[in-house]
Amino acid sequence: MTEAKLDLIAKLLAKAESTTPEEAEALTEHAERLIVKYGIEQAQIDERRGLLGQAKEQIVTERMLFRGVYAKDLREIGIGVARALETVRPLVGEFPPVAALYLVGHASDVRQAQTLTASLEVQAMVAMRCWWLDHRDLYAEHREGDRRRARSGFLRGFAVGVMNRITESRRVAVEESGDGTELVLVSRRSRVDEAVDEMATKAARPRRGADATSFAYGHRSGLDAQTGGRTAVAR
Repeated sequence: MTEAKLDLIAKLLAKAESTTPEEAEALTEHAERLIVKYGIEQAQIDERRGLLGQAKEQIVTERMLFRGVYAKDLREIGIGVARALETVRPLVGEFPPVAALYLVGHASDVRQAQTLTASLEVQAMVAMRCWWLDHRDLYAEHREGDRRRARSGFLRGFAVGVMNRITESRRVAVEESGDGTELVLVSRRSRVDEAVDEMATKAARPRRGADATSFAYGHRSGLDAQTGGRTAVAR
């Protein structure tokens, strides 16, 4: 993919962060499709390099930090993006009150996962605030802790919705790309898995269940979005 197309992805996501939810949906959906196609193209190029005896793309680890009351909820968006792209492995690290996310993968895949996550983080907060203005009366008799849990649930639902959307976009793109594409992507993922296996990781503790109502609203919104130094935790 050319630098012009990479620049287009960045511009689409930047505009999605500062426009109406309806327009953001279309802009982010377009950007997601480009990112998925970019990942497939890069995987195919890298596979050909290997067959020719040339050096393959470097595997890197990049850290993203999330701050604030909803840090862990926003991190779930990055985890969902990585899982949906499949060629990037998400690991988490705890630095209370900061939530850390480590993205392990080939340099081009990690860069696109970072770009998309950063934009969706902004979109998720905007969507959550809009939802809360419309639905906070549902929680008028609840304690503040429960109201915060509701907003948290929306963001977690948003993350799952995003993951489902990108997963479907990837499935369609792989099918359209033709025979052999899935095998190339599996090989690319295997290299990343091997790199992660060499890292010291431990299992993450499960989180408390989200508020069901707000999670459902967040999941719907996520679908519409179309779009160091401590031990890392495998997710």
